[in-house]
Amino acid sequence: MSEIYNAIGLQTDTVDCKFRAGDAPDYERNLRHLDHMIDMAVLHSLEYRPRLLALCEGAIQGFPDEYHDWESAAYAASGAIDIPGPVTDRLAEKAVEWNLYLIGQAKARMPEFPDRFFNTGFIIDPAGEIIHLHRKNVVFTIEHTTTPHDVWDRWVAMFGDGLDAFFPVARTPIGNIGCLICMEGNFPELARGLTMNGAEIVYRPSSIENKISTGVWQIQNQARALDNNCYVIAPNTGFHIVDAAGTRGFVTGGHPMIVDYRGQIAHEVRTQGDAFVAAPINIEGLRQHRANARQNNWAPHMKTELYRLIYDMAVWPKNLAATRPPQRREATDEIYFQTIRRLQEAGVQTPPAAAGDRKEPGSASAGPSLRDHILGQVAEMGKGGRAGTQTPQLRVVGDDEAVEEPAGTAVVPDRAAE
Repeated sequence: MSEIYNAIGLQTDTVDCKFRAGDAPDYERNLRHLDHMIDMAVLHSLEYRPRLLALCEGAIQGFPDEYHDWESAAYAASGAIDIPGPVTDRLAEKAVEWNLYLIGQAKARMPEFPDRFFNTGFIIDPAGEIIHLHRKNVVFTIEHTTTPHDVWDRWVAMFGDGLDAFFPVARTPIGNIGCLICMEGNFPELARGLTMNGAEIVYRPSSIENKISTGVWQIQNQARALDNNCYVIAPNTGFHIVDAAGTRGFVTGGHPMIVDYRGQIAHEVRTQGDAFVAAPINIEGLRQHRANARQNNWAPHMKTELYRLIYDMAVWPKNLAATRPPQRREATDEIYFQTIRRLQEAGVQTPPAAAGDRKEPGSASAGPSLRDHILGQVAEMGKGGRAGTQTPQLRVVGDDEAVEEPAGTAVVPDRAAE
């Protein structure tokens, strides 16, 4: 690939596709906005011919399932999309119109896993075809997405346990492209997994405050690019709207950017609403750097035998969604704190002096939900479909114990999977 071309990272405001649990999803309002914003960004990217355009996370659906803490299976049925399907067909029209590759993200179903949805990165080529799917590997505790790790045994049986199963990379005429969705960008291992599978361009949407205002977002994007000598296209989400009155939900902080393969910011915009970044992509220059540079070229120095020692111990338990959809926020928080306790017991972390002040897992909820704590809208939660909902009852069970509990009970594994 000798042509230098423009890549665009598109940051757009987004409206939740559902305001209440019983609403029919409305993707059209966001798609109409994307139509306009894509046209605007392409027409303004005049330095080189645009060949690649990346949407932000939530651009199509918003974040209603996380914001309202809805049941995972219910949102899978009523809010998630199919890929390919009518929604991606609309985006494919823009890819064809502008003769470019379009990268996006959506909560999407997989027919192999009923009652589940996966946070999915996808790539549409200039002919309008879906050429790549990536299923998010790590999620934050407020997200109800199923990950490959949550259904590990079946995933490996279906797709194998190689890099392509977890770190797929699209090999295209404009470079090799992989995806890190939001939480995944916090982990250097996931970016390295893409690199070891050939990635030259990494799509990394998005992050949330306070990581932007404290500089964490920028540090991570530059580090992922420099550590792996790859481009990072990082469009953040614009303003998040949660109801017809225009109320704002999650605050992302904006600051979209494109980082080059030497870790330098090629273009950034320090704003929170609708915006775009555009920068030249020189794949041949990247390949020359990887082949010849003696400085800032790290892959040849990797001592992989050493690195394997770091990951001998299982940490976050696998197969958590093997027999039921992902749990709601309180239960996931409880698993999170149990995992911290295991790290302390293994000597990986030293507990703080005040650790005894926190109640043991299983005795009570780990704390107020993120929405309660940050937004202070407990009284309003009924409007989101949670009226009268009680905190799930937690029961710790052994790995091999049969589980037959009502839907309101969160089942927490007794130990990390081996």
